[in-house]
Amino acid sequence: MAEKTSLNLPQSVGAWTRASGPRLVGPREIFDYMDGAGELYLGYRFKFLEVHRYDGPDQNEILVEIYWMETPEDAYGLLSGDWGGEPVDLGAGAPALQAASAATAGSSERPRALYGAGLLRLRSGNLFARVMATQETAASTNAVYALGRAIAAGRPASPEPALALALPGRIGARVKLRRDRVTYLRSHLVLNSVYFLSSANLLDLGPGCEMVAAAYGADRDKRGKPARLLLARYPDERAAEEALKHFRNLYLPEKRQTKAAPAGSFAVFAIEDGWMGFSRTGRSLALVFEAGDESTARLFLEEATRALQAMKE
Repeated sequence: MAEKTSLNLPQSVGAWTRASGPRLVGPREIFDYMDGAGELYLGYRFKFLEVHRYDGPDQNEILVEIYWMETPEDAYGLLSGDWGGEPVDLGAGAPALQAASAATAGSSERPRALYGAGLLRLRSGNLFARVMATQETAASTNAVYALGRAIAAGRPASPEPALALALPGRIGARVKLRRDRVTYLRSHLVLNSVYFLSSANLLDLGPGCEMVAAAYGADRDKRGKPARLLLARYPDERAAEEALKHFRNLYLPEKRQTKAAPAGSFAVFAIEDGWMGFSRTGRSLALVFEAGDESTARLFLEEATRALQAMKE
């Protein structure tokens, strides 16, 4: 079992009092603790979990789950699976239910904490936390918020992963990144929950890889089907080359191409659900799906390739 950490959680907050504990859950026990969601956390290099329970009035319990991850990027990945909820400010002295600061709200930076329906989700350094009240009331919301501040207190405000920051904000004049549809991941199981390609691991994803999956749409029309851009980084150039080869061999015939799968590192072509293409540069790989036409697909790959080449190895 992993070693217990020492966050400075209060013994009581409002009318809620912390029960004895915490319960510690390691990778081997994660499936006993939660039914069906363990793979998600293991896919983000989960180390261990602390569970704290706060008993309150009228059987209104607050549950605190603190997931300790290998890196801040993994913690970001867990939050990026769902950007729903209201951004909140967990700074010292910030009042409960305060929206994210104007600086964050007016920038492209993703929020570090989100609240909705009694649930607060946050990332801070290499931890991801969920604080949830069984009944949402004004008092329980204030308590949840106070516990979130206690978790984040004195911890680093880690930036977004470099791969997420590399996503082009625009493609051409009209197509814009949907910042609420950006997911950082390492596992093909997580990818399939965001954008399904196949039940097989077509892109050889795993703990040593990283990927961002993003949706792009026209500025003024969110009704249309969004194009998808995937950016991946592998441990080395050989791994990226093998991943692209694996993808070509399995995915393209499955889509019943009218010609043989392209053999190079850059290609754009039509399939049943629009235009797709790929581009490999060094240990990085970009793939676009469901682009409206050939020129748009090429533009996606050209912009993505420039962004990947600008990243430090």
